[in-house]
Amino acid sequence: MRVGDIAVGRAGDKGDMLDLTLVAADDASFSLMSQALSVHAVQHMLNKVVPGPVLRYDLPGLKALKFVMPEALGGGVYATLRPGLHWQKAAIWLLLDLDIDPQTLVLRLHNSEASS
Repeated sequence: MRVGDIAVGRAGDKGDMLDLTLVAADDASFSLMSQALSVHAVQHMLNKVVPGPVLRYDLPGLKALKFVMPEALGGGVYATLRPGLHWQKAAIWLLLDLDIDPQTLVLRLHNSEASS
C-alpha cells in the first residue's frame, strides 16, 4: 500500500530547512507509518536527492509525522541549487509514493529495491 493511500502530505521550507509532514487518516495508519517510516529509512530514501540529516518529530495527537531536513536547501530557497522554488513539493511526493508492506514494514519506491 502507498503512504499516499493512508495519509496526506504537506511540504514547506524556512531558510535552508525542508519540512515534510505526513498526516495519517486514522490511528491504525499512524501506527503503520510510525513503524515503517523510521529516520534511517526516510534519510536513506531522501538522501538520494536531499543532502544532510533528517530529524523526525512524532505528533500522535494529530496522527502526524514531521520530517525536518535542516541542511536540505543550502543558502535558503532562493539561493539553493535545488531546481525550482517548489522543489519541496516534489520531495513530499517521494514520501507519499512509498509503498509499505504491512507485514514486513519494508519500504519500496515504485518497483525499486527494498530500503527499510
